Amino acid sequence: MKEFIKKNIFQIIIVLVFFSIFIILILGSLNTSTPKINMGVNTQRGEVSISAPENSDFILKNIDGNELQLSKYLGRPVVLDFWSSWCGPCIQEAQILSDAYIEWSSEGVEFIGIAIWDNEQNIKAFKDKYNIQYNIAMDNSGRTAVDFGIVAVPEKFFIYSDGSFAFKINGPNNKDSLDGYIVRLLNEDKKTNEH
Repeated sequence: MKEFIKKNIFQIIIVLVFFSIFIILILGSLNTSTPKINMGVNTQRGEVSISAPENSDFILKNIDGNELQLSKYLGRPVVLDFWSSWCGPCIQEAQILSDAYIEWSSEGVEFIGIAIWDNEQNIKAFKDKYNIQYNIAMDNSGRTAVDFGIVAVPEKFFIYSDGSFAFKINGPNNKDSLDGYIVRLLNEDKKTNEH
């Protein structure tokens, strides 16, 4: 009988702990002063204000173990894509980005992918599946993403050849929208360099 009572008390305690956590989560979600973070997918899509300080840089390891630094791409316009292999919209645009790199690299446009909150095995499988030929860096801790003001993935920075930010796009792109953004980047970069 004592064992039966101990077992029931233990079960009641477990249920109360889970119920308490559930109540805390509900109350926390009702608190309007708490900022809402949408892990995974951006709720605001299209062109948004640039969230990174000008001249932001990073040094990360790419998936081959080599050092990758943004500032070493000076002299070339860059599409900097923050993504993750588990992100639905990132999967949706993966082939588009891969094809765009092949198409636009001959015009001098560089692409850099930064896989955030991901693991090396999934990143390599993703790269192989979509035949991604541009550099992919790993930001497993998310520190670079935080430094660049990334809220969710995918987010892209379009960067002039002088290293300054041109514009930022949230959400996935189709071929036409991505091509349009790259044409805009090249045209604006050309004008910037004429002055």
